[in-house]
Amino acid sequence: MLEHMTVNHLTFLYVANLAKEGQKKEELQQPKTMVLENETSATIRKITFLYDIANNDTSTEEPSELTADSLFTFDDDTTDTVVCWPWSFSSDEWWTHHPTWKRSHANDTHYCYQKIQNERQAALYQSIYDVQFRHAGDCQNMFRRHMWSSGMGADFTNVNHGLYQAAQFQRPFQISDFYPWHYAAGKGENLANESMAACPSRDMYCFFLPLTKCPVGEVSSENETLGNAFHFGDTPLTIHNDTYHVWDSKVYQWIFEYATRPQTWLWHKVYEYTQTRLNLTTPCMVMHVRRADVLGHVGGVARRYFSIAEYVNASQRVPTFNWMYIRRKRYKANEGGWEQQTPSQDYVFEMTTLLSILEMAPQCSAIVHGPSVFADLVIRSMESKHGTNLTIARVEEGLVVHGSDSLESLNISKEYPQIEEQRRLRKKR
Repeated sequence: MLEHMTVNHLTFLYVANLAKEGQKKEELQQPKTMVLENETSATIRKITFLYDIANNDTSTEEPSELTADSLFTFDDDTTDTVVCWPWSFSSDEWWTHHPTWKRSHANDTHYCYQKIQNERQAALYQSIYDVQFRHAGDCQNMFRRHMWSSGMGADFTNVNHGLYQAAQFQRPFQISDFYPWHYAAGKGENLANESMAACPSRDMYCFFLPLTKCPVGEVSSENETLGNAFHFGDTPLTIHNDTYHVWDSKVYQWIFEYATRPQTWLWHKVYEYTQTRLNLTTPCMVMHVRRADVLGHVGGVARRYFSIAEYVNASQRVPTFNWMYIRRKRYKANEGGWEQQTPSQDYVFEMTTLLSILEMAPQCSAIVHGPSVFADLVIRSMESKHGTNLTIARVEEGLVVHGSDSLESLNISKEYPQIEEQRRLRKKR
């Protein structure tokens, strides 16, 4: 089966050869490579051909003839190698132990990885992996952080610093299961039972690759065993005489991408979601509207809601907009309550949506947003593609954001359905 897919005017080949009946197991375990003589890409010259020995089996379990161990020997050092599998094959274990590979491209039948070409990023990933897996023999020396179950951005700021500290102190890091993660199981009055949760563990590992071979476990209190989790210093990390700083936007984004490497099934869902949920046309601008629980901040730091008109005005653009948005269940204003970010209570769907936003946003070159750590994640994902050519506008620039009078903005988004209904009735007249 041979398929062509054009991405940015470059043609990539996605190949799966079905094993012939009676073919030797030894032959199946050897990935084959082929140089593409007429490939139009300047960098991708070689595709690894892997046998789809699952015989079109749609299960996500690994085919017994081709185990992860048999693939560990394959680690081509050239950056122009692409490794592809059919979606029916889970490469989770392979990718877990090949940290210097990244997701490349995907189509309806296959997904691919490519070696990370940025040497600093690859060195950082290898350093984190080494302490988390190869040097993690003494898991008694590990330290843990709790998942805060705050927002996606805040939660992974905590995880990012755990991985950064692991590389600094050469001690394995793991999250704890002191509480379920609310993106996998809800929290408070919305805490789901196991049948409703994303998976039985009810933690980040419902969605992402394992961070270490050390067990999750539970600590005796919410205090971390290595320093204060709320103290985010920036002690430099040195790898091969190169210095890294956790607050450097590139380093932060690299660690975030490492921590959120999706399992194969989730990557497939994100791919399908981005293909069907939004007919994205470019050039485009991202608009991130912050609502939810920010009015619940106490002590005079409640954050006001801004109207859609204020977001549009902040973009400083007058032309007609082609509005593109994802249809999904949403909370109006603060109806979800404090730190409740899963309005559908479908945790797989919510995580798929979040990751899809981060996948689609880099196709745009401008963003307008307000104060939000998730918006910061979106911006970093866009900067990874556009760098300094990214246009950023803030809705709150020159305006008062925090204060006790912010409650006056509570009904902004609650009024939108009534406004839309009035417009609909006017059109009927």
